[in-house]
Amino acid sequence: MDAVIFDWETTGLPKHRAAPLHLQPKGIEFGGLRLRGGVEVARLSILLDPGEPLEPIITKITGLTDEDLRGKPTFEDVLPQLAEFFSGADLALAHNLPFDREILRLELARLGFTLADFPWPKIEVCTVQLNAAAWGRRPKLTELYEHAMGTPLAQTHRATDDCAALAAIVLKEKWLELFTPASLSIRDDVQKDIRPGRKSRRPAS
Repeated sequence: MDAVIFDWETTGLPKHRAAPLHLQPKGIEFGGLRLRGGVEVARLSILLDPGEPLEPIITKITGLTDEDLRGKPTFEDVLPQLAEFFSGADLALAHNLPFDREILRLELARLGFTLADFPWPKIEVCTVQLNAAAWGRRPKLTELYEHAMGTPLAQTHRATDDCAALAAIVLKEKWLELFTPASLSIRDDVQKDIRPGRKSRRPAS
């Protein structure tokens, strides 16, 4: 099974879906790791120019500044690269996946695309939802990391760093074994944490 673990850093939080696209947040950094059979086979780290100044709180959280992003590619520039990275993957996995999926959806929408136009995997897994019942609440990435790895996570709030931390948890806890085709057909408790992705096609470059 091919799995993509991914994360976005952004200009802010998504607003109501009815809000105009120009008011919605933009991606400023994408990080992704691709696993095949539990082994990392590819890694992607991209800084993006959102075309607007960052709020001070974003710089405080991520450490990224306007100078870091000025002149970097736009989402449109890197879309073919992102599509290639996701292409053929069976599973998309993120910590708070609805947020990261929404950022991708918004960026695609600005170009006239939908997730159906993107090679979005058929299986998607949110590690927040996956662990919420056991924790009795929505666990943070730092909490899952310390629980699984036995050591604190010095979180940088940078996309690739967060992906690497999540990948370490996923492999240590053997979560990918929960999402084989055979296990998905018999485990109702797993299925409740999965929303099938729509049939997709790669957007034109």
